[in-house]
Amino acid sequence: MTFSERRRGRAALSLFASLPVMLAAGAASADQLDDIVVTAYRSPTDITKSGSAITVIPGDKINNASPGSLVDVLRQVPGVTVTQSGGPGGTTEVSIRGAEAGDTLVLIDGVRVNDPASARNTFDFAVFSPTDIERVEVLRGPQSALYGSDAMGGVINIITRKRTGALTATAGVEGGSYGTVAGNATAGGSVGPVSLSVSGTAFDTHGFSRVGDRDDGEADGTRKFAGTARGSYDSGEGKAFSFGVTAYRQESDVDRGSKPTDDLPGYERNRDVVSGFGRFDFESFDGKIANQINFFGTQTTSAYIEPLTLTNKPSTSFLGRVGDSTGLDYGVEYQGTIDLARYGTLIVGGRAERESGEQDTTTTSLAGVDKNVQSFDDARTLLAVYALQQFTLFDNLNLSLGGRYDEDVDGQGFLTGRATAAYLINPTGTKLRGSFGNAAKRPTMFQLFDAQYGNPDLIDEESWGGDVGIDQELFDGRVQVSATGFYNRFTNLISYSLATNDYINITNAETSGLELSADAVLVPSVLKATGTYTYLHATNLDSGLPLSRRPENSGSLTLTYTGIENFEFGATAIFVGERFNNDPAKAAQLVPLDGYTKIDLNASYRLNPQTTLYARLENLTNVEYQDAFGYNNAGRSGYVGLRWTH
Repeated sequence: MTFSERRRGRAALSLFASLPVMLAAGAASADQLDDIVVTAYRSPTDITKSGSAITVIPGDKINNASPGSLVDVLRQVPGVTVTQSGGPGGTTEVSIRGAEAGDTLVLIDGVRVNDPASARNTFDFAVFSPTDIERVEVLRGPQSALYGSDAMGGVINIITRKRTGALTATAGVEGGSYGTVAGNATAGGSVGPVSLSVSGTAFDTHGFSRVGDRDDGEADGTRKFAGTARGSYDSGEGKAFSFGVTAYRQESDVDRGSKPTDDLPGYERNRDVVSGFGRFDFESFDGKIANQINFFGTQTTSAYIEPLTLTNKPSTSFLGRVGDSTGLDYGVEYQGTIDLARYGTLIVGGRAERESGEQDTTTTSLAGVDKNVQSFDDARTLLAVYALQQFTLFDNLNLSLGGRYDEDVDGQGFLTGRATAAYLINPTGTKLRGSFGNAAKRPTMFQLFDAQYGNPDLIDEESWGGDVGIDQELFDGRVQVSATGFYNRFTNLISYSLATNDYINITNAETSGLELSADAVLVPSVLKATGTYTYLHATNLDSGLPLSRRPENSGSLTLTYTGIENFEFGATAIFVGERFNNDPAKAAQLVPLDGYTKIDLNASYRLNPQTTLYARLENLTNVEYQDAFGYNNAGRSGYVGLRWTH
């Protein structure tokens, strides 16, 4: 039996062993049957009618997590892999169903925030700080037919809260291990047809050494600031205007590479992300067509600042170096939703956007002379048209069929499609669902135009895939379980070639697996359990090697106790199985990364109707683990905070 076969055998045994636990106690806040989602079909839709695999993370769950990131919350979503390089402030990538991190499209209030100046058009979750979040929707599987490029793996839509009604306000502060302090405040409400919500957060940690000796090495700190504002005017006569702005800033100390060195000091990394939209909604033809015109924009800036230094090595004999990067994406989109009565709903739309990116490095020599080297500075105009029809047959069969054409005015174009089905068996509380589609990702501007590594002859990456699943209610709705099997095939993937010293379309890959989730009320009003399990088989078809940093087995289990008035206690175990990391020093070789289980505890007590005292104990067993080879994560750490609401 080969090593690969043994790995698959262990994965299968783990899967079957986990089924009884998942069905009896397990759990996920995914696929809850009473949620309204917007990401799956670009408009508000009852999740019971969705044939797509989608997870909804409620804002309350985010509030109980670390104010520094969404990392541990996203780890509990089936099919999602998180790679954090060195704790808060270290590069944090999120991939879905084994696809690359650059194949995860990230939206904030529907506005894409992937960085067009990065090598893979990724969004670095390290820069993100949870503000006033209403919910996060994670849509899994190829979604280019809805959202175009960068959505081959799926979509993560972060939706900020729109506060209406009487004025409400919250404020919180916490502190704890690694010299961490954090604070946040929100306020909002409405007067007549006008509503406004604002929020702000600040986070500061001394941190730990990202590489080398975690606790005794030089600490690498991080500072984060974030703010949001949302407002709207609704005439009540089918006309409305709304806007939203989000801004994030991160300042981090970063070690150079994944191995500690004495003669090469670390550097500072500063990043800013600002995004916003202005949307007009109006009805026509007696309300049969709902029109929406949306103006949007995102700017991502990065600065890598190496400290002044002097070394005897000619290759590094400089006083200082600054690397700058700026990515900008803006445009306008029209979407019309047509009510076809018994024939369902038809969505049609068009999009025009301008994408630009630039990178350059300025080096100060020993003689005090500045030298600027530009990596690339380019822009492109992108156009798209799309259509999606939803309709119902035989009362219980909900179908959707959509297609989209994306065009780079000076480059290539691609056509994608998607179909979903959901069949409800109401007497048994069963939903059978499935989806199938193809997707594409255009080469990034860095891959095309970089002065050293770019290749203007690259073609679009492509994929196709689908899933089938079942959602089942048991015991009068006290238990909800979900199972999804999926398969994806990727072709023309772009990889860096050592032989040609540039990017080429060289890789083909496939991913397949099974996602399980469950939600169980074990004792009403006292104890509930939630959990997820993912089996993932991800292979490079050209080399036969597993794809880097993809665990075959991963999952989570959470128990929440609410049996004492005003008191809540939760325990979460996150498991990530064995996986491999590409050896940074040797091409086509893999370094094994050990599996780990991390246990976190949280508790809260409501002192009075307005004030809540809470605490978290993270990494209870002080397990040492790495998401990326050579980079540390936090050890056992505790935090205490106070939250006030009005």
